[in-house]
Amino acid sequence: MPQLVTPDIPRKGDDRDALRAYNDVMAEDPRDPTALNNKGVALERQGRYEEALAAFSAALLYDNDDVYAWNNRAVILARLGRPQEAVLACRQALAVDRSCIFAWVTYGMVLGRIGRYQDAESALAVAEDLDPQARALYPGNSTMTRA
Repeated sequence: MPQLVTPDIPRKGDDRDALRAYNDVMAEDPRDPTALNNKGVALERQGRYEEALAAFSAALLYDNDDVYAWNNRAVILARLGRPQEAVLACRQALAVDRSCIFAWVTYGMVLGRIGRYQDAESALAVAEDLDPQARALYPGNSTMTRA
């Protein structure tokens, strides 16, 4: 089925083009937290985790209440083997928005990785209470772009 692709939004899976597009936006406004967050996602999808972490951190410098950037930071910290820092980023995401299903799922996954299984189950239960389809997010536990 044909897919509508607008010039300013690269096709999913076209991460190099996405990265170029976000760099173009940031050339106009290097403090755009949405562009920084989305650049981090494109970098993460290329396996460039340290650079992705830097992009999410930069986004938070300009918008400390960006639940997406906090959650994405947690995902990357977990991938980099820094689960304690990931827990803190999850807590910050949830302090910003307690109804963010992605943050609850990420929190549950990170808690499970550090052996806090009951806490992990509780966090995942909150996600499922917010949305019964939240379980579908567990395997991917990936970063997310902002519109």
